[in-house]
Amino acid sequence: MEIKLERILSRLEELYQCGAAEDGTYTRMAYSPEDVKGRETFMGYFQKLGLEPRMDAAGNLIVRLEGEDPSLPVIMTGSHLDTVPDGGKYDGVVGCVAGLEVCETLLENGRRLKHPLEVVVFTDEEGFRFGSGLLGSSAICGEQLHVSGTDLDLYGQARSEVMKAYGIDVSGISKAERQKDSVHCFLELHVEQGASLDKKGIPVGVVSSIAGVSRYEITIKGEANHAGSTVMNDRKDALVASARFIDKVPKIVEEYGNQYTVATVGTMKVVPNSVNVIPGECIFNLEIRDQDAGIIDLIEGKLKEHLDQVCKEMEEEYRFERFSYHEPAPMADWVKEAIEASVKKLGVEYAIIPSGAFHDSLVMTNVFPTGMIFVPSEGGISHSRHEYTADEDIRQGCQVLLETILKVDNMTPSC
Repeated sequence: MEIKLERILSRLEELYQCGAAEDGTYTRMAYSPEDVKGRETFMGYFQKLGLEPRMDAAGNLIVRLEGEDPSLPVIMTGSHLDTVPDGGKYDGVVGCVAGLEVCETLLENGRRLKHPLEVVVFTDEEGFRFGSGLLGSSAICGEQLHVSGTDLDLYGQARSEVMKAYGIDVSGISKAERQKDSVHCFLELHVEQGASLDKKGIPVGVVSSIAGVSRYEITIKGEANHAGSTVMNDRKDALVASARFIDKVPKIVEEYGNQYTVATVGTMKVVPNSVNVIPGECIFNLEIRDQDAGIIDLIEGKLKEHLDQVCKEMEEEYRFERFSYHEPAPMADWVKEAIEASVKKLGVEYAIIPSGAFHDSLVMTNVFPTGMIFVPSEGGISHSRHEYTADEDIRQGCQVLLETILKVDNMTPSC
């Protein structure tokens, strides 16, 4: 059975246009009219196949293609349609359209799986509207969601009203939870959002795990003073101390991490933030990502040691506090092996690589056997209108997904 690339590319373009704005940007922010338009367009594809989508209590769109035995746990595949501001054509959408294409290919060829097949479009994966994402997948996994109807989005609108207009009752989101034994496995096809595959010219990545992420708030307290009358030797400049610390971050990662270990300082608040006042306080966030929790802890410890040394030398105080942590999420071995076997059967070159970015699969690994397939992002660019994945890479990724679904349909899960 062969997927039809022209059909996939046409749908990717049509869904992309659902977020087109007059200023030339493309955005389908979760719960927005553009997001609704994209979802309605996507549902329309299934309806033409005689498959009626449903929306669960968390707003996830779910389409079921019945199997020979409806009592068997479902094979689930999918991703998300919402985007970041001025996002690209491929992030998330490739996985949704691929799931649709698998269904259509099976129907065209009169092939019925043993297990039911469900294609899911997760709600609010990106999370930029309310400041937290992965809502739909978290709800399916029964994770405790810290959402309130009074939460305000970036426009000052209450979550309860935004979601009500979308068809979601905030108080009932937990009803979307699926039992562990109801899902045979979850498979997600996604663009890499990194440059590993593109640099090596490899068309398919079999994901080994999704990186754990540890985030910290660091505060350095010096002494605010007049920038004109305080000589350099008398200063306790919190910004200079912060700069000395941040400068060492890449070096510590290089020394104690591996090729996939990353650490980033992406935000900073300077107090009092005046051109003629020596900074008395700096507050910034540090993030460390790796596939190994032990390496995250090691990098954290080395960075703490360096910060302590800098602040002692400059006679300043500091706080180093972790405020968020996600465990590394390894893919299920048997699902990963099914993907590998499928790639080999198709004769496609592949590499086993980790994911540094978050995906709905990160959450799904907590409950269900999960596997991910990557296709290259040219230049590693993503979350941008300039992201690009070659047509042939998309074709091969979708074909691998189809072959993997056929394979896991005949497999018994193993721990």
